[in-house]
Amino acid sequence: MGDTDGVSVQATATTFRIVEALRDRHTAGVTELADHLDLSKSAVHNHLSTLTDLGYVVNENGAYGLTHQFLRLGLSTRERNPVFRAAKANLRTLAQTTGESVNLVVPEADHGVYLHRVGGDEHPIPEGGSIALHASAAGKAILAYRGHEAVDDFIETHGLPAYTDRTVTDPATLRSQLRSIRDRRVAFDRGEQTPDWQCVASAIVVRDEPVGAISVSGPIERMRGKRLEEDTTGLVVSTAKAIELELLTDEQEPHP
Repeated sequence: MGDTDGVSVQATATTFRIVEALRDRHTAGVTELADHLDLSKSAVHNHLSTLTDLGYVVNENGAYGLTHQFLRLGLSTRERNPVFRAAKANLRTLAQTTGESVNLVVPEADHGVYLHRVGGDEHPIPEGGSIALHASAAGKAILAYRGHEAVDDFIETHGLPAYTDRTVTDPATLRSQLRSIRDRRVAFDRGEQTPDWQCVASAIVVRDEPVGAISVSGPIERMRGKRLEEDTTGLVVSTAKAIELELLTDEQEPHP
């Protein structure tokens, strides 16, 4: 039984390695995938055949690619998130007001995920992409409400790797920033995750739990100085508070 479980888990891991390899390519053949993943061609073919039968992969003359079945899964997962449902209209309003990229970030394990984005230029990190909690405005806004022990565990477990020369890599400096973020309810990212891209964020906190963060971001030539640190800040904070109120109201309303 134990051996069978081990084989099953390894097979699942291999399937997702193939899926992720296809994600990074438009299409790929069996030989290309086998060489890239250091797998036998027969193993790759078997996994691809199963994925094709299930509708997650399409085979066009030996070139395999992912289908929109993954999109349906992702959208379904997002629609079930109460933070997303409460934030949608608020994000549209904030995007119209600021003219910049407005993001809803939710925590997931040791990182944050861009769950939804409205407006702005092409963002360097796509919707659905992940960000480091210690190197992004939204991430730091979330981390600031996790408490001292949780922050210490995060630093000890994951470290503070540098993404740019502006990333905070010193634990004492990060802890000091998090105290200020919690006091002011606002966090900044001045090119710490992505060079030449700046951001302001505020956490969405429900019953002392940071369930997400709202951020406004843009290229440094626009998102800087008074626009970054004053004009946009109040809008971001008030939007986060409005979403918190909606979430609390929804908790109190009876559901069928």
